[in-house]
Amino acid sequence: MRNLKVILSALIAVVAIVAVVGLNSCNKTDDSVSTAEASKTTITDYANIVTSFTSDFDDELISGEESVLKSASLASCFTVTVTKNADGAFYPRIWTVDYLGGTCTLLSGNTKEGKIHVSLTDLWKNKGSLKTVTFEDYYFNGNKMEGVKTILNTGLNEKGNLTFLKTVSDASLKYADGSSISWECKKTSELIAGGSTILFADDVYSVTGTGSGVNLDGKKYTLTITTPMIYKNGCFYPVSGIVKIDTVGGDLQTIDYGNGECDNLAKLTVGGVTTEIKL
Repeated sequence: MRNLKVILSALIAVVAIVAVVGLNSCNKTDDSVSTAEASKTTITDYANIVTSFTSDFDDELISGEESVLKSASLASCFTVTVTKNADGAFYPRIWTVDYLGGTCTLLSGNTKEGKIHVSLTDLWKNKGSLKTVTFEDYYFNGNKMEGVKTILNTGLNEKGNLTFLKTVSDASLKYADGSSISWECKKTSELIAGGSTILFADDVYSVTGTGSGVNLDGKKYTLTITTPMIYKNGCFYPVSGIVKIDTVGGDLQTIDYGNGECDNLAKLTVGGVTTEIKL
């Protein structure tokens, strides 16, 4: 289930054009801090926290014997250990991903180290199936992650499509200097194509929801999907949708991903100024 990459892609788009649009203003505090006092938080920090919890966990968390769960091929730099049930039942399923005490670089370019613990109560396609992900001494791109990620299958909607409630709670990303940024979110995902197969390749998701946290300056921020984000597997970026990022005391940032083309173009609006960007 890869729809959680949607918000990651949205924030990567913002990071890519920081130098062009001058987003330092988005980090102004609400206490009339002078422009000489630079904010600790950059748009990259917002990208980092969301990227960390919307990365490709679900691609690598299942071993080959669970191919029916939409598994992916294992990378050579980590192992998956499955805990067998004493009664021989297949579910609940509990496993641990161990990055073998080193740094693992995946095809996405992200680096990971430490352990991820996962539990799955039932086949991912069954209503009520709940996946819970926690972390042990886990680092994403060199930054320590803490928190709980859950994916609950909420059944078929009126269109007959599978839906999922996805949450991140008590989450934080701690940098090497000891500073940290927090994050929580709640999103609804609808599998609008590809639900009849066990493959990732034909999956298309529509995602809505919100997220929030406290940045490095102690200021609250929110992220809202105002128009559903559509992600087609095979397109690295969302093909459509609108995301808004609002930081206390800063300018509202809006990213528009267009009308369905599988390309690397989007429009960023900050302070009333819209710029076409390459992701």
